[in-house]
Amino acid sequence: MKKLFMAFTGLVLALSLVQSVDAKTVQVTAMEDFNVSNPPQVLHVQMNANTRLGYDLLLFQGFQVEGKISKAQGGGFVFTPVSYINFQEETLPINADISAVYKGKSGLVRRNQPFYLVFPENAPDTFQYYVPSVSDMN
Repeated sequence: MKKLFMAFTGLVLALSLVQSVDAKTVQVTAMEDFNVSNPPQVLHVQMNANTRLGYDLLLFQGFQVEGKISKAQGGGFVFTPVSYINFQEETLPINADISAVYKGKSGLVRRNQPFYLVFPENAPDTFQYYVPSVSDMN
């Protein structure tokens, strides 16, 4: 029984480690028409879900993101976000070195059509926050 419990614990630990290096697939909406086989140099997308791309970079649903496009080997393209527009209509730069890969069907993607970008998993989705106590204020 003890060996079975240890094997189960090892399996759970191994699966949690494998999941921590997975990629993050994010659904976005195209803000303009583009052809996947010949994409523009700059692409604008709208986030369809809240997405954490780094420790200090959280893109909320509805944010519009501008990114540079480069060709990917094996078809598709690489999307590198450079700025986003928040709800107050402020354009803010993205200084993180983050790139997403489009690996979907070739063809035309129309405006307001959703598609998927695959971001590398580079940050945990949970954070520990420090809450000051009364003794810290003295």
